[in-house]
Amino acid sequence: MSHPTAPSSDASRPSWAKQIPRALPWAAIAAGILWGTLRGDWQFASVAAACAGLALLPKAYTAVSDVVFPPNLSTGILIYCAAALLAGELWGFYDRLWWWDIALHLVASSVVAVFGMALAMAATGGARPQGPIWMVALGAFAFAAMVGALWELMEFSLDALLGTNTQRSGLPDTMGDQAANVLGATIGAIAGHAQVDRGARWPLAGLLGCFMDANPALYPNRSHRPCSPLAR
Repeated sequence: MSHPTAPSSDASRPSWAKQIPRALPWAAIAAGILWGTLRGDWQFASVAAACAGLALLPKAYTAVSDVVFPPNLSTGILIYCAAALLAGELWGFYDRLWWWDIALHLVASSVVAVFGMALAMAATGGARPQGPIWMVALGAFAFAAMVGALWELMEFSLDALLGTNTQRSGLPDTMGDQAANVLGATIGAIAGHAQVDRGARWPLAGLLGCFMDANPALYPNRSHRPCSPLAR
């Protein structure tokens, strides 16, 4: 006799409880904006507001294009911007923690590689490529590496033209960032390959899968599967 399957812990949680992890960073950034405003710290308040604005860009793009992004992407952008602009720049984490900048480059290049994989898969409508999947993943890797190189060029231009200090230690900083970009691009490309090849639902692979599943107009040839909770 078959026995009913016990509900998963995620499914048994009330809907409001599932929203708490996503709501906490937004509540924190709202509190930061209020705290900075009440204290007259307009730099902190404006940077925190800028973080929130950048995080809302995917939703704004959805409103004008009907391209749907996984909800966790906006929260991830918010956390990333807070780590880079608030913790990194205002609180001096770049100087206090030698690995802070490297970690941010690693995360950013991983996500950019996944985005590059999404662009490449749009050419096939989401269907499995006829050629080797590793060639598509290689293109995603190259896309992320190119974006990383352009970022370093922008930092060099700002320092040369405006007298800023974005590259702090010069060549060692640039080479460290580039190494992190290459490693992150590799991680993102591997995750994208795993998603396309066998439907893997790792955090980054799930992000790619959920994006394609949520946009059937861009990926009409994809065999759609439910999104992983990690990527929703």
